[in-house]
This record gives sequence, C-alpha cells and structure tokens, in this order.
Amino acid sequence: MKKTGLFLLLGCMLALSGCGNEEAKTNYQSGIEALEAAEYDNAITDFDAVIASGDKLSEGYRGLGIAHIYQGDYPDAAVAFERSLNELTEDDPVFKKDVQMYLAFCRSRQGETDKAIALYSEVLKTEEDPECYFLRGKAYLGQSNFDGAKADFDKAAKLSDDYNLFINICQAYETLRMNADGAAYLEKALELASEDENNYYNRGLIYYYLQDYTKAKEQLIAALNEGNDGNAILLLGRVYLDMEDVANARAMYQEHVKDESTAPQAYNGLALCDIAEGNYDSALQNIQKGLEYGNPNAQQSLLYNEIVVYEYQYDWTNAKSVAAQYVVQYPTDEAGSRENEFLMTR
Repeated sequence: MKKTGLFLLLGCMLALSGCGNEEAKTNYQSGIEALEAAEYDNAITDFDAVIASGDKLSEGYRGLGIAHIYQGDYPDAAVAFERSLNELTEDDPVFKKDVQMYLAFCRSRQGETDKAIALYSEVLKTEEDPECYFLRGKAYLGQSNFDGAKADFDKAAKLSDDYNLFINICQAYETLRMNADGAAYLEKALELASEDENNYYNRGLIYYYLQDYTKAKEQLIAALNEGNDGNAILLLGRVYLDMEDVANARAMYQEHVKDESTAPQAYNGLALCDIAEGNYDSALQNIQKGLEYGNPNAQQSLLYNEIVVYEYQYDWTNAKSVAAQYVVQYPTDEAGSRENEFLMTR
C-alpha cells in the first residue's frame, strides 16, 4: 500500500521521435525493452551504442541514467542525466523536466539535498507541478526547514486531488514524528474522498492512516461489497491486524485466496497474520505462494515482507539477498532502501 511519491521510472518513457539513423533507433528501442525486462546490463550496452553513434545523445544518456538508477548506481546515473541535459538541442520542456526530475532524485539519494532543491525550483519556474512541490517540500523537511516544507505541501495539496499525495505528505511528517502536522493533510484528503459517495476504498485508506479503524473497516467492507478488490482486501486485513483481531484477518484472507484475481494479495495477508503470530516458516510459505502468481501489484509488498520475515529469523544471508533484489526492482522505495542499508551492517 505504500506509495513512492515519485514519478514513474518506466512510466515516463516518452514518445521520443525516431532516432536519425536506423542502427541508433534499433539500439534505443532495444534498450527500452531491456529496461522493461529488468535486464539492466543489456540496457546499458544498448544505450552506450546509441551514444557511440553520435545521434540522439540526450535520449541515449537519459536511458543510460535510468538503467544506472535501477542498479542503484546514483553517481553514474547523475552524470548521465547531466550529460542528457547538456546534449539537449531541441526545445522540449516535457523531456527536459523529465530528466531534471531524475537528476534531482539522484541528488537526493546521494545526500545532495541543496542540489535537488535547486533542480525542483528550476522545474517549478516553468510549471506548477504538485508532485514537484511535494518532493521539494520533502527535501526542505529533511533540512528542518519546516516553513518551506509546509508552504510547498500546501501548494501541492491545492493543486492535486490525488489521495496518495496527501498520504505521502502525512508519511513524510510521520518520519519526523510530526504526526499532527501530517494528519491535517489527511483531513483534507478525506474531504476530497467524501465528494464521491461511492469512493469507499479511498475513504477507508485515509481512515486507516488516521488510525480510525472502525470507520476504515466500515468503508472497506462497503468497497468489497462493490466488487472484489485486492487492495481493499489487503487493507481491510491490515485494519483487523491493527485492531489485534488476527482471527478475522486470517478468515477474510483465506476466503479470498480462492479467487485467482485476489489470491496474491490474500497470500500476502496470510503472511502478515503469520508474522503477527510469530509463525515465520508459514509466512515464508504464503509469500512464495503469492509470488508464484507473478502479479506486479502484489509483488512489491510480498518481497518486502519476505525481507522482514528473514530478519525476524535472524537469517541475514537470505534477508540481504532479497533486499538487494528489492532495491534494484524498487529503487525509489525508501523503506526498502533503509532495510537494505541496515542489512549491509549485519
């Protein structure tokens, strides 16, 4: 359920104009396909070939930077994005913003917060983008610039009706134990969600983060009555677990594990029940069953929970292995990155 609050790494593959020569065009397309297949070494080889051709250098460096991000190589990714901007010959504000956002992300991951803020500010000179305001506000928050953070978060909230953005603001404050500041944004999100009387899941999600589990349960049950929804199932189970009602959580997950469309989330939920009861071997079995479905919507949470289980078992070898895989697949997920960094010390 955790959202990254970041631009989509593969979702922003822009509709680039065809490269000037066929070989460069073929290599570029091959690089994109390699990224989508998580074959990052192959992607680097393909984008290097585009760059070597001397044609469409900006696009080639951008693709190279994305491949390096997926390998967790932020310094080389930053260099590639800088070169992409330097080689940009056409006035393409969408492409330029895209590369600037990637570069800012790399700067943040390297602890170069001032440089990231400068890039976000450059983007905001030409476009009032709520995601960019959020990211700059989060950077300000990391510098204890609370006034700057609030100003940016307020602008983001004014421009957006995305519930996840409000939740991300709340979570940014929660990392600093400023829960009351974050809860104010959840209240704003609840107002948006209430505009649509059938918006049960989003209201349930917001109530969950507000820790009003009774209302969250009511809304999520209504969402399930509207139709099978894997997200609602998983979240309702979390509500039961936070209410320390493991029996009801397990019963609900067992019911929905029979439906192939919701089975991956249901197995993930059963693993959470096992974790709550300290039954870690069973948790691993349920996680593996969920992963077998290859459902991208469930895979991230399943892999993260697998790391958690191995940590509970003090199985540092397997925990490190899964964490290393996780940060490659989900480089923008901060919780996963923190787990990986922690495991590197074990």
